Amino acid sequence: MGDPDPDTLWRVEQFYSAVGLGIEREVGLVASPMINMHHEGFGRVILTTGRLVVLSRHLRDIHRYGYDSLTALAAEGAKQVAAGAAIIRQYSEVANA
Repeated sequence: MGDPDPDTLWRVEQFYSAVGLGIEREVGLVASPMINMHHEGFGRVILTTGRLVVLSRHLRDIHRYGYDSLTALAAEGAKQVAAGAAIIRQYSEVANA
């Protein structure tokens, strides 16, 4: 398959940056994404707030990354924002550290 397309990598980065911004809007704390991708199309993304890991995802087969529609993209983003915000609320002491 070769190396992932730079546009695909950019879309992944933008998606998780948007999730981080959504979390920040919801709870008022910055959630910073860190992405480590292997050139073969797999890797990991985490979002951190303070000392708390808010989101941790393994990415596989990044060559096929995408969503069928904008509705599906928005639904997945909203789901991840809600989950991240819930974790921050549950462990607010760690998130504020």
